[in-house]
Amino acid sequence: MNQTATSAQPGPVSAQKPSVRSALLVGSLPFSNEEECMTRALDALAPVLFCLPDGEIGEKTATFPKGNRIAWVVYAIEKMTEDQTNWEVVKPPVRGEDGMATSYDHIQKLRPLRSPAEMPQHVRLGYDDFFRSSYPIFKRLREQYNRPDLKFQLGVPTGFAMGFAFASQLQWLRYTYAFNTVIAREVNAALDEAGNDVVVQLEVPPELYAAYMLPTPLLGLALKPIKDLLSKIKPGAQIGMHLCLGDFHNHALIHPKTLGKMVAFSNKLVEEWPSQHTLAYVHYPLAEGLVPPPLNDGYYAPLKNLRLPSATRLVAGFVHEGRTLEENKQIRDSIEIARGQAVNVATSCGLGRRTPETAEKLLKLMAELTV
Repeated sequence: MNQTATSAQPGPVSAQKPSVRSALLVGSLPFSNEEECMTRALDALAPVLFCLPDGEIGEKTATFPKGNRIAWVVYAIEKMTEDQTNWEVVKPPVRGEDGMATSYDHIQKLRPLRSPAEMPQHVRLGYDDFFRSSYPIFKRLREQYNRPDLKFQLGVPTGFAMGFAFASQLQWLRYTYAFNTVIAREVNAALDEAGNDVVVQLEVPPELYAAYMLPTPLLGLALKPIKDLLSKIKPGAQIGMHLCLGDFHNHALIHPKTLGKMVAFSNKLVEEWPSQHTLAYVHYPLAEGLVPPPLNDGYYAPLKNLRLPSATRLVAGFVHEGRTLEENKQIRDSIEIARGQAVNVATSCGLGRRTPETAEKLLKLMAELTV
């Protein structure tokens, strides 16, 4: 298996003792724009990050005062909603102050006006446009912070996630692979430009949700949208997997009582991983939005059964503002005892739904937990 407001310009990072642990930022950050997001992340974590997302702010408008990218796949659904040539709004969203739907139940419902075969020719989501906008800023900041090995992190859903917008579940399934064609086309455009300098993070809450609903022998069905998207991404890509519980408005979609099913899903993914791509990391969410991770050591015991390639990073998404530093350390140590090795640290999801003050606190916690 292959594996635009800114802060002051920093100087190179001074030499520090290498950490045995790295840190991962899952995606979104709640700052003013992408440059500030990347700058603040590097201020806090430059020595321990192995890749860097751009913070996923997007365009700020009267409708979306905090940016139109802050709610993961809802950005793509909003793009579809605006496109009245190809989509009909069957049920409008119930919007909150940030412009996004107020809950999973209040996301708009759409009806496609093109067949699955036609749809990819008429729809684009613009993930490659965001990459082109942020990548030059990333390269400049990477040089300033003296991290020539740092990779740009591009987060995308699979086509299965677009089903949140479909009025019909049958249409949801019929259009999944067509959306994968669109997403892969935009990912491949970024890879054509930056190649090995990009880590593509696949974010899979609906697939993980399906895995929790399915009996273990049928877990392979939940992998089908992931495998289809991977088959359409050009060979040689570095892929990170963000197993996601959902975090819309800081509320999880999945409430696991045990990590056993997540471990089984991950192991099945590794077992069926395509040889043409590198599995760079797998991120395991261990908190549920605003609900902090448990302190019970036994909750993390199933992680001992994870099977990962030797070159694949295990990223534990446990860091939470609802736990003290000592409690976060206790959780980290429980995970490492279960695994018998040091693990990389992260929050359970992106920080775009947190306040800037809470996000700053979490960045500092992550830095302390890598020591």
